[in-house]
Amino acid sequence: MKKLILFAIGIIFFTTACQQENQVKAKYIVTDAVSAYNLQYLDSSGELINETVYPESAQDQWSFNYMANEGDIVYVSGNYKDINSALKIMILLDGKVYKQASNEGDTLKYLTVSGTVPYK
Repeated sequence: MKKLILFAIGIIFFTTACQQENQVKAKYIVTDAVSAYNLQYLDSSGELINETVYPESAQDQWSFNYMANEGDIVYVSGNYKDINSALKIMILLDGKVYKQASNEGDTLKYLTVSGTVPYK
């Protein structure tokens, strides 16, 4: 009986340790806008967040980071109404660019960057 309990504790410990190893730091970065823009992004719980950002210059940077699990969906989408503006969206995983996109002067389409955190 004692061996069975120790075995069960070992399995639980191993499962918990494996889950922690499978996490990566996800970071969303948005730049290049000269006027207000709308963002939608998935947070750490998978909830879709809507936010309006008011930059002061094209050098201003909006960012959001969290710990994501392998297989999680990462998603950022944005648009702007000022034809003189632009948008560059990047998703970084563990500090490396995973996906990115940009546009300039396109006020009709949403710029979307998304994907799934790869398994190592």
